[in-house]
This record gives sequence, structure tokens and C-alpha cells, in this order.
Amino acid sequence: MRLAVAALVGVVACHGGDDAGDDAPSAPLVVAAPTAPATTTLAPAMPPKKPSWSFVVLSDLHLPNPKREVIDHILTAIIAMSPRPRFVILAGDHTNGNPWNPPALVAGSIYWWKVVAAALQPLRDAHIPVLPVAGNHDSYLPGQRAHYAATFDLKAWAAPFEVHGAVARGEIGAPPFSYGVDVDDVHFSFVHNVQEWLDKDVASWLADDLADASKARIRIVVSHAPWHTVIAHERTQFAAQMGGILEGGNANLYLSGHEHLFWDEDFALPHGHTLRQVMTGCVSGWYNYGPNKDELAAAHCTKIVVPGKVAPLACAMPHGGGAFMLALDHHNREIEHARIELTVITVPPDGTAVEATPMTLDATNKLVPWYLGAEPHADQRGDSQRGSSGSTR
Repeated sequence: MRLAVAALVGVVACHGGDDAGDDAPSAPLVVAAPTAPATTTLAPAMPPKKPSWSFVVLSDLHLPNPKREVIDHILTAIIAMSPRPRFVILAGDHTNGNPWNPPALVAGSIYWWKVVAAALQPLRDAHIPVLPVAGNHDSYLPGQRAHYAATFDLKAWAAPFEVHGAVARGEIGAPPFSYGVDVDDVHFSFVHNVQEWLDKDVASWLADDLADASKARIRIVVSHAPWHTVIAHERTQFAAQMGGILEGGNANLYLSGHEHLFWDEDFALPHGHTLRQVMTGCVSGWYNYGPNKDELAAAHCTKIVVPGKVAPLACAMPHGGGAFMLALDHHNREIEHARIELTVITVPPDGTAVEATPMTLDATNKLVPWYLGAEPHADQRGDSQRGSSGSTR
């Protein structure tokens, strides 16, 4: 701080030579009053603005499958993201189990889970937490559920985040099938919903978990199956049941996989509100599905005339209006232009308006925007990315 120094100002009488005798009185010495020290008012220090942060959603690994290399490239690209995501959510169907699998196949499918764990090991080596839910192909039979639970020891995979759950809720109403995680002031409810049917233990757990998170700034619900289907016929009873729990618990966002396409839309809740659902597509693009007629209308899909070719559809995602295209595959399904897909969710420092950004891989295995027009990228990866007729979601 600058301090003012008091100046002494002397007024000296001029001597008039011989006319001014030595006895002439001298002019008085005038001393200026010292000035007050200058002060500077500092504005109160503003707290540093909290940054936004992100996490990644992957779904439907379906390992082992011929596209394992694509999954490896995606995990490498995630680890290279800057800033790095705080964690990765796996939205189910890690393997390929089915309800008709004989006991010997279920027992031998422990090998599948070793493939899953090995594929995900780079994330653990990079100290990126992994938060999973089971899919229908992971949990039809007791042996399949046992393999899932043995593979995902949440204390190790989710660290350093603490997992909350109640063992008294039964097998699928407790970790690692249904559980809660708090990240700062954001609460995540991981719920075992694999086929648009809600078990009573799971339903009661989810209602209680959301109620316990009433003070969280954002409440995000994650499951394998969506709350609202976009490829099949709606199960209205399930949608109403799940919607009532979500609305009563003031959920802000619903994340899912299962239907092997990316979709972002706001759906009506039972009592007049809406809730955004973001569905993540098949991470490897192994096989894919297309939206039903109602969703084609919701996306305002229109034909693009290409002489000599089957007309593709130009569409706009219902939430946000991002541009994408649909084209018929050899199973006569309207398939999205970029089959390989993952979703980056960005959480703002305040408020509840999260950002969902679908991404895909370009020809050099770099992550690029999935929506058309955001950045040039490889839209197609050839027939090898298209599904087999024996695949089930």
C-alpha cells in the first residue's frame, strides 16, 4: 500500500539587500499539515468457479465378439481424453448369456467374464473407476448372475467411490445389481432393470434410494433396459410404474442401453412432468437396431432422394435436434449412420442441465462427434458392422 509522506513547505523571506536590516523580522515558517495515508479498498476474493466434469457411458459389450478390437480402441481413446472422465458406467450386457443355456454352458461361460475383465483392465490400470449394471444377457439364470457378481467386486472396481446398498433387498435389489453412488453433489441410482419389468425388491429399493438422495443437486438413474423403449412396442404398465418412482424421487436423468442404438428424448411422467432419457448404443457396433415408427416421427425423419439407391432418412434427435441419418441394412432395418457409439455426459458446476454428447471412432480410432455436421468422420464401417439375424438385444 502506498503511504503519503508529509511535505514540509518553507516560505523564506527575501532579503532586500542593504535596505533590509538584520533586525527585519523573517517571514514565518509555514508547515503543511500531514496528509492522511492513502487507502485502497480491495474487493472481496471470489471463490474459484468449480469446473464441470464428465463421465462416459458404454453399453452392450457382448463379449466375446468379433469386434473386440473396436472395444480396445475405444478404451484407449477414453483413457487419452483430456480432461480424463472421472469414471465409466457400463450399462449392461457384458456377455452373451441366454435363458436356454444348458448348465454346462453357463458354468463354462466364466471364460466370457475373464474376457470382459481383461478388456476393461486398461481402465483399472489408468485408475478410472468402473460402475456397472447387469444386462439381461448377464442375468437370465442364477449361474449367470453369480458370474456377474463374482466379476464385479464393487469395492475394487468403483474405488474410490463408496457404494451404498441394502443386502436385505434380495439378490437383485442389492449390490452389485442395485446400488447407489454419490459423486460430489450428484447421486447415481444403479438399478437392476433388464427387460422392462421391475422386481418388487428393486422397485422399493429405488424409491428409498431416491428419497435418501433428496438433497442431491442432480439425481441420475442408470439401468440396462430403458424406461421407455424406442425400438419395440411400449409396455405401458412398466413405463407407468417406473415413471411414478422416478417422478416421486425427482430424478433428473435416466441412462440406459439395451436397444443397440443411440437415442435422446424427453418422455412424459405420470403426473405432468417430463424426464430426459439418454440411451447409449452398442459400443462395438457388432449389431444394431433402428427406431420404431413413433420415434421416426418424433425425430422428424424425411427421405433423402439419392438416384439409383434406397433413400436414406435424415433425422433430428428429439432432444437437442442433433442431425443423424438412418439407412436400411441387409435385414431391412433402419440403422443409424455411425454404429459404433459411446456417450459422454458432462455435469455442470451448478444447476441440473447435464450435457449428453454421443461419440464414435473415426478411421484413425480417434473419438469424434457422432452427430453429423459437428466434425467430419467415418460414418460407415462396412457390412462387418451390421448384425447377424440370430442376435437378440
